[in-house]
Amino acid sequence: MNHRDRNFTNAKLERRMRDIESSIARYLQAMDTADRQEPAIAKARTERLQDKIAALKEQMQRLKEIEV
Repeated sequence: MNHRDRNFTNAKLERRMRDIESSIARYLQAMDTADRQEPAIAKARTERLQDKIAALKEQMQRLKEIEV
């Protein structure tokens, strides 16, 4: 079985990295928005977004290793 995340051409790799960067930017924007909400809600939302960003950064690192 050839899992899509393990089968990369250079174009696929670059497109996936752009998608990840775009998602990170969206999450950072959402964190800015969360900061303007009620503190308890903002804290929970910010933590969730930080977890998502961390996971995306891990994916990005794996892609960079594949690229090399």
